[in-house]
Amino acid sequence: MTTANTKALRETHPAKPEIRIEDRRTRTRRIGREVGTLAVNVYERGISDLVAFEKDAARIAPYPWMKSALTMSAGLVEDVGAAYVKTARQALK
Repeated sequence: MTTANTKALRETHPAKPEIRIEDRRTRTRRIGREVGTLAVNVYERGISDLVAFEKDAARIAPYPWMKSALTMSAGLVEDVGAAYVKTARQALK
C-alpha cells in the first residue's frame, strides 16, 4: 500500500495596502485629542466633586475659622482647576 504525501498549497493572499503615513498621523492625532478630551473631562469632574465636598464641609464646620479656611480652599481649587482645564482645552484644539 503506497501513500502519497500531498500537501495542500497555501493560498497566497494579496498584500494589504499600506496605510499612508499621513493617514496614520491624522488618526493618531484624532485619537490623542479624544483621549486628552476625555482626561480633561474626568479631571474637571473630579475638581467639581472636590469643590462641592469642601463647600459642604464648610457649611457644617463648627468653627468660623474652619468655615473660612474650607471656603477659601474650595475657591482656590476651583479657580486653579478652571484655569488648568481652560488651558488644556485650548491645547487640544
